[in-house]
Amino acid sequence: MAMQQIVPVAVKVTAHWWKGTPQAVAFEGIVRKVTKVLALRQEHGAYRANSGPRTLWELETEDATLVIAFSRRSGAWTIEAFDDSWSTLPFASALEAPGGLFSHA
Repeated sequence: MAMQQIVPVAVKVTAHWWKGTPQAVAFEGIVRKVTKVLALRQEHGAYRANSGPRTLWELETEDATLVIAFSRRSGAWTIEAFDDSWSTLPFASALEAPGGLFSHA
């Protein structure tokens, strides 16, 4: 499934107290429960100098699939990409980020 990569949008994420895995994603009053973690990528050895090390999570929620990132330097969560079913949400109108699309097998 193709993902729309966007300019990162800040979100609030509720994570498991021990494992740190995301359990819910909230933004602008909309809350979605995470139903499945599809992929995990840790950028601890190779990362951009301005962003620092981060962890990317590809998640399945109640109604869509999205990629969120946790930046260790700032401690902030952001949405990096989402599938087409979320194209009507407020942050979807943000400019598309250069660099193509995310996809998973």
